[in-house]
Amino acid sequence: MSLFSFSTSAQSFQVQTTSRTLRVLIALLAGIFALSVIMVITIAHRQNHAAIKQEKQLLDQIWRAQQKIMRTDIRDYAFWGEAWKHLHVRMDTDWAYAQENFGPGLYSEYHYEGAFVVDGNNQTRYAVIDGKLSSIPISAMLGKYTDEWLAEARRLNSVPDALVRNIIINRSPAIVVMAPITTGQMPGLPEVAGPPSIMIFINRMTPAKLAALGHSVGIDEARLASNTRDAQLEPAISQPIENGEKLVLRWKSSEPGEALMLYILPLLLLTALVIGFVTRHVSRQAMFNARLCDQRFQQLIRSQHELANSEARFRDVAEASSDWIWEIDRNGMLVYLSARFTDVTGHSVVSWLGRSIDELLHSKVQPVSEWLARREQQGHRSVLRCNFICAQGKPRICRLVANMVGYVDNIEGYRGTVSDITLEVEAQARIQFLSQHDVLTGLPNRLQLKEFLTGRLSHLPESDPLVMISLDLDRFKPINDTWGHAAGDKVLNDVSLRLQSCLGADELAARLGGDEFILLLTGCRTREQIEKRCRRLLNELQRPFNIADQSVFIGASMGIAMAPQDAEQPDELLRLADIALYKAKQGGRNQWIFYSCEMSEHLMQQRDMARHLECAIAENRLRLFYQPRFDLNSSTIAGAEALIRWEPSPGEWIMPDRFIELAEENGLITAISDWVLETACREALSWQETMYVSVNISPVEFRSGNLVQRVFHALHKTGLAPARLELEITENITFENPQHALTVMQGLHELGVRLTVDDFGTGYASLGYLKAFPFNGLKIDRSWMQEFPQSVQSKRVVEGIMGLAQAFSLTVTAEGIETEEQLRQLKRMSCDEGQGYFLGRPMPSSEFAQLMSPPGEGKEPINTLAPVKMLNVL
Repeated sequence: MSLFSFSTSAQSFQVQTTSRTLRVLIALLAGIFALSVIMVITIAHRQNHAAIKQEKQLLDQIWRAQQKIMRTDIRDYAFWGEAWKHLHVRMDTDWAYAQENFGPGLYSEYHYEGAFVVDGNNQTRYAVIDGKLSSIPISAMLGKYTDEWLAEARRLNSVPDALVRNIIINRSPAIVVMAPITTGQMPGLPEVAGPPSIMIFINRMTPAKLAALGHSVGIDEARLASNTRDAQLEPAISQPIENGEKLVLRWKSSEPGEALMLYILPLLLLTALVIGFVTRHVSRQAMFNARLCDQRFQQLIRSQHELANSEARFRDVAEASSDWIWEIDRNGMLVYLSARFTDVTGHSVVSWLGRSIDELLHSKVQPVSEWLARREQQGHRSVLRCNFICAQGKPRICRLVANMVGYVDNIEGYRGTVSDITLEVEAQARIQFLSQHDVLTGLPNRLQLKEFLTGRLSHLPESDPLVMISLDLDRFKPINDTWGHAAGDKVLNDVSLRLQSCLGADELAARLGGDEFILLLTGCRTREQIEKRCRRLLNELQRPFNIADQSVFIGASMGIAMAPQDAEQPDELLRLADIALYKAKQGGRNQWIFYSCEMSEHLMQQRDMARHLECAIAENRLRLFYQPRFDLNSSTIAGAEALIRWEPSPGEWIMPDRFIELAEENGLITAISDWVLETACREALSWQETMYVSVNISPVEFRSGNLVQRVFHALHKTGLAPARLELEITENITFENPQHALTVMQGLHELGVRLTVDDFGTGYASLGYLKAFPFNGLKIDRSWMQEFPQSVQSKRVVEGIMGLAQAFSLTVTAEGIETEEQLRQLKRMSCDEGQGYFLGRPMPSSEFAQLMSPPGEGKEPINTLAPVKMLNVL
């Protein structure tokens, strides 16, 4: 063994032995600490799991206990002879409610929000909701389960038992118990033919009651799961409803394991820190001694193996590096290439040694050898980007780093490294492309659009204006909804290709997102030229698109702004084009509109008006007027239509045609509609019980999905009978989403409210919807009454509408009656109801209420013009 080998082994032995011992010690301590942490976490997890399991059992038991209590309560009432006499044989409301045998006590003592008695025909004969008598049927509470559960409850008639079911009412879980009313053990009671009456208790677990129920067994924050995702989390228990449906209860677990970890884990961490500090001190001392020993050996033999170590180090670095190392002599000939050269380039080292570096590496600036020679004058490390051809014949991009060999006054050559940066350069180019282009279509995005606009607008000649078209696709959303987003992406790609086919070389098409595109046109100096280009664009987009071997049609709306006439800044030009686009979409779509100054002024006015309208809602500056509707057969007032007015200041009125559409666009229509429903129902309570109030429903709120609940809330809050409320619905609603419309109308019909088709004869829906949808009546639009009866066409249309309504047993109301002749003709046609200025103008609620009240002695009735006209004509 040589002296060099001996010294190397000694050094390796001292350092490695000490290092290995320290690593084993550190690993052992780390393992112990990790095992301790795992054990603590495992124990804590098991405690949490056990706590959740126990809490599930407790909450399930208390829920079942609540069901058992309700089952017992209803059997006590239903299996009672007195209930048989007063609730089944005949309905004695005085006995049930006034004498509190089956009335408010169920709410105040038992906290049952609902108590019902349903006869054998499933008609609600008696209802107490929140301790008060109510006319709301049981179907409004139980919905689609009503008939099924009543039938199941009647099958319990042979034994004193009760049916228990779970349900969700108004976003709160509830327990429903049903039992048939029997004679109990009281003999001699009269028998009644037919199915038994069903007694029903409803216990709605409001958030407060549900929390209290959980607290009774030591469970915190018991609640109903807010959505499907929430229902899948732990802790949770589910209670069955029907047909696989269930309600899920959530709560906040006590998590006893968290307290365990809170106390033990800090102690373990502190212990680990102390041990780590001690271990670090011991390790440093041990390594210091080992290195000191090695240094003594090195000092003895350094002069003998310094060169060998240097060569070995260079070789290791050269072979381990991801770059390849090169060296040339003063003449630029390659004298060394590392083995990595073959791995990167595919060339053999031998084939290139002795050849010029200029043959291997190429630079667009100058030959590599000349560049290296210039480095002599600078005398520092330099970097050059160059290219080479790999063995497969493909060009590669590389970065060359060079250093001199020798001294400035005696340079022997150069050496350095070469890094293959092809992938890096390509990735940077891709990133640069993606930062300025839309990923889906490859069109320029907003960033590149603004850069293009900035450059073009800064050098824009006045004789050649720049035309910006803001384009939005029409009828694109149904494609995504019907065919999926993959089909929508294909359509967007096809649209981008068609748009580009309509553009010149110096023009631009960009996609800003969704179905919104921006086009920049040049060379259009007249309005006719611009419209010709727009017509071509529209024709291209109106051609069919192929999706799954089917033709799909869309259109486009376009807003046009020009520079420098309209604006000279990119953002301003985009804003003005968007304003014009908004106007085009409002005007009916599939068209183009040029921007004008009036559009901005109108938009600002609309925004101010929307802000003032929001304040008016908050400050209660909305009012209801009522226009009477007459029964043409009995010459009496049948009801009235509620018409909203906005009173920004005393005596100043704004009609609904100026702000209802604005409210729909700004999300205010639901708040306005809720106010109208509640106010109209409350004020109608002072009218005669035979009169109804009619309220218009906006298509926007009809599509919101919670119209049935909102109407139910208004009726329940005001106490108005559902039959006295009429909702006027535009016929086009049935065309937009027939299935959703049918579901909502069926829900409203179950509440008992009247449904009327408003403005009949002006929409585009099929007449078959009169048969499919549960309408009670229709209103002939005033547009058909303007030339009636003078116009033969208008007269035939009115006769046709009335014949159609009579075929479907619908009540016909003619609105817009303004002459006596119109009234006479409608009477001859057997029209049911009439409404118009000839019969009565809209009036404030106070005047309408006085009109309804009989005049006192010596007192003339207010606004009796309409009744007098009615009596004179009819």
